[in-house]
Amino acid sequence: MPSQEFYQKRAQQFAHQRERVERVIKQYAWGRVALMAIIGLLVYWGFTHSIIFALILIPLAIFIFLIKKQTAQEERKKLLTYLEELNQSEAKGLGFELTDFSDGTRFADPHHPYSHDLDLFGSGSIYQYINRCGTELGEDRLARDMTSLNYTHEKLIERQAAARELSAQLEFRQHVWALGRQLREFTFDQAFLSNWLSEKPLIYGKTGYTTLRWVLPASTWMIAGLAFYDPSYFPMLLIAMTILISIAGIHAKKIGDLQRGLSKGKDALSNYARLFELLTKQKFETALMKKHFQIAHEAFERVAQFSKLVNALESRMNPIAMMFGNGLFLYDFHAVSSVEAWREANAQQLSGWLESLAEWDALISLATIHYNNPSYTFAEYSEGNRLRGKAIGHPLISNKERVTNDFEIGSPATVWLITGANMAGKSTFLRTLGVNFVLGGMGSPVCATTWTMPLIALRTGMRTSDSLQDHQSYFYAELHRLQSIMEELRAGKPMVILLDEILKGTNSTDKQAGSRELIKQLKDLKALVVLATHDIALGNLEERYPNQIANACFEGKIENNQLTFDYTLQTGVAQKANATFLMRKMGIIP
Repeated sequence: MPSQEFYQKRAQQFAHQRERVERVIKQYAWGRVALMAIIGLLVYWGFTHSIIFALILIPLAIFIFLIKKQTAQEERKKLLTYLEELNQSEAKGLGFELTDFSDGTRFADPHHPYSHDLDLFGSGSIYQYINRCGTELGEDRLARDMTSLNYTHEKLIERQAAARELSAQLEFRQHVWALGRQLREFTFDQAFLSNWLSEKPLIYGKTGYTTLRWVLPASTWMIAGLAFYDPSYFPMLLIAMTILISIAGIHAKKIGDLQRGLSKGKDALSNYARLFELLTKQKFETALMKKHFQIAHEAFERVAQFSKLVNALESRMNPIAMMFGNGLFLYDFHAVSSVEAWREANAQQLSGWLESLAEWDALISLATIHYNNPSYTFAEYSEGNRLRGKAIGHPLISNKERVTNDFEIGSPATVWLITGANMAGKSTFLRTLGVNFVLGGMGSPVCATTWTMPLIALRTGMRTSDSLQDHQSYFYAELHRLQSIMEELRAGKPMVILLDEILKGTNSTDKQAGSRELIKQLKDLKALVVLATHDIALGNLEERYPNQIANACFEGKIENNQLTFDYTLQTGVAQKANATFLMRKMGIIP
C-alpha cells in the first residue's frame, strides 16, 4: 500500500521539475527581450544601410521559435503543477482528508432509492473518496455507475480486470487527471455542438447549393481565363465575382454563427483529443481497455480532421480571403459543406467516442482505489439470492479505527434483525453493507477480504425526512418509500433492502405491530433484508420462523462508570441499553 510519504515524495519531485521549467521559461523570456533589442538595432541601422533590413528575418525567426518553445514550457508547467497538487491531495486522502477532490454534490438526490441514505455524494462522501476523474464526462459516468448498478456479470468481470490493469499504470492515471484539470480551464457551450450534430445540413447534399458552388465558380474562372487574354472581359469578371460574393453575403450571418459555434466546439474536441492521444500511447492486455484503445485511435484521427476543417472555415474571417475566396471559389459554401460532410460521416460515432472516454476515465477512479488499498478485494457474483463477506468494513473509516465484521444472509435466513443500543454501530453497519454493495456492483474493489453478492437491486430506508415542498410528513414519506419497495417486490423484482428503525413516526405499540407485519411479508418475497431496530421484542420472530429470520446485535459495555462499544456483530438479541445511563451521567435525570 502506498504511504503518505510516497505521495509527498512524488509531489516534491514534480515541484522540483516545475521549478526547473520555470527557470527555462525565464531564460526564454530574457532571450526574447534580447532579440527584440537586436531587431530594434537592426531597424535603426537599416535606415542607414538598407541591406541590413534583410538581416531582421534571422532574429525574427528565432523570436517566433522561442515563443513556441515558451508556450510549450508554460503548458508543461501547468501539467507539473497539477501533478504536484494531485500527489499532495493523495497524501492527504490517505489520511482521510478528502476536501481536495470533487464531492459530487451536483449528483445528490434525496429521492434516490439508496444514494442519499448511503452518503454517496456530498462533502466527505464515498464519491469524494473514490473520484479521480480528469474530465466532467468521467465524473458524470462515475456518478451514473454508482446510482444505477445495471452491469451484467460478464461486464463486471471486464471492468474489474481493467481496473487491475490501470492500477499498475500510475503515471498514466495521474497524467490523465492533470491533463483533465488543464482542459477544465476551457469552457464551452456543449449544447451548441450537440444540437449541430443533429441538425439538417445547410449546404451539404443539397442539389441547388452543390450546383451553385461548382458551376458558378467554374463559370467565373472561364471568364477570368478570357479576361487574361482579352481585357475587355474584365468588367464581366468583376460582375461574376460580385454575384458570388453577394450569394455568400446572403448566407453570411448563418455561416458566421455556425463558424463561431463550431470554433468553440473544435477547441473542446481538440482538448478531448489530447486525452485520446494519451491513451493511444499506452499498452493494454485486458479486453475492455483494448476496446477503448481502438476507439481512442479512431477518435483522435477523426477529431484532428474535424479541427482542420473548422480551421479552414475560420479562414473566411480574413477579409482578403473572404473577398477572393468567395469571389472566385464561393469558399464559404465549400468550407461549410466539408464540415457537414464530416458530420454526416461521424456524428453517430462522436457520442460513442465521448462515452468511451467517460468510461475509462471513470475506471481510473476504481484503479486508484485498488492501488491505494491493495487489501480490498474484488467482488464475486452469485447466481442465487445470497450475500456474504468477511472482514467487511466501511471505506470512510480509517484503517486504525475501522472495525470489520463477517456477515452472511440468504443461507438460509433472508431477513436479519440487528438490535443494539444507541451509538452501538447498527446504522454504520447497514451503510457498510450498502456502500460495499454499490462498490461491488460497479466493478470496484470492496472494503472486505471476501465479498460475494447477487446482481439484484438495492433499496434503503434510513434517512427519510419531512418534505414541505411535497407537503409530506416524515411518517408519510417513510410509508411511501416502504410502499414502493413492496410494490417492486410483489412484481417479482429481487432486492437487497436495508432498513433503519422503521415506523419511527408512530407510537411504540403501533410501530411494533406494523414492523412485525412488514417483516412477515418480506420473509416470503425475493429479498435479502437487514433491518436495524431498537425494538428487541421483534427478536422472537426468529423462534417462529427459524429458517427465514435471524437475529444479530451490537452490544455496549459499562465498566468503571464508562460506556464503551467494540462495534463487533454478535448473534442473538441485544440485552443492554444505554439511554438511562447516559442521561444520569450527563445530569439530565437524577
